[in-house]
Order: sequence, then structure tokens, then C-alpha cells
Amino acid sequence: MNALVEYEASQLMALFRQSDNLGMHMFMEHMSIPVDVQDLLINEISTLRQLDQHSVGEVIEHYGQSLMSERLLR
Repeated sequence: MNALVEYEASQLMALFRQSDNLGMHMFMEHMSIPVDVQDLLINEISTLRQLDQHSVGEVIEHYGQSLMSERLLR
């Protein structure tokens, strides 16, 4: 997981813990995630057994637009 995904995961975790749906949608809008995918991402995060940066980052990488191979960073 790259630094951008880690940042996005920490921001989404904070917004999710505050139950700030509007904030989550606005943040994902800045991430350039399509609206239909935003709801999928929120639903997937809500089903996580443990809300941690790594788990949320994996969800972002699965659904998000910020996927950058870790190999490119080395």
C-alpha cells in the first residue's frame, strides 16, 4: 500500500468513526471516485470487522481510483 492510499484510509476512517456521510462523500469526490462507487466503498467499510488503516486501504485499492503499484515507488 502506498502513502497516498494510507492517507486516504486514515481520512476515511476518521470520517467513518464520526458517522460523517457527507464528509466521506466529499472526500471521495476529491479522490475522484465516481458517486456510484462511493456508496460501494462506504458499504464495504461498514462491513469490516476491524476498522484499521490497512483494511480500509485494501478497500480503497479494490474500489478506488488511487491505485498505484507499490513497485513503482521503489
